[in-house]
Amino acid sequence: MPGDRGYGGEPAGVRARGPGPSPAPGYDAGSGYDAGVDAEVVGCPGVVTVRIPGGESPGEVLVHVRGTRELFVAYTVEALNVGHRVLVDASRGARAVDVVSVFTDVPVFADPDP
Repeated sequence: MPGDRGYGGEPAGVRARGPGPSPAPGYDAGSGYDAGVDAEVVGCPGVVTVRIPGGESPGEVLVHVRGTRELFVAYTVEALNVGHRVLVDASRGARAVDVVSVFTDVPVFADPDP
């Protein structure tokens, strides 16, 4: 009937909302989820599996770490296409990493005839 109220003062047929599930381990309400920085992944080789547009737009890399291959969300300054080989430069935590191209720092040799 109109005006009928269910448990908790909600209209009939509407469930009252409780406090919800407990937060996951490692969750800090003040700063969001903190999975921690994964130092073991830094310096590991990988390959781009989802194009990384560069800047603050992420892509995805498959990294060889801990004796297996793991997927990470990846950020880089320059755009990198699928199949490009990379090295992990830093871990952002929560399975996100910064990568650099394997081919970025190719040494340039001086002309032998000055």
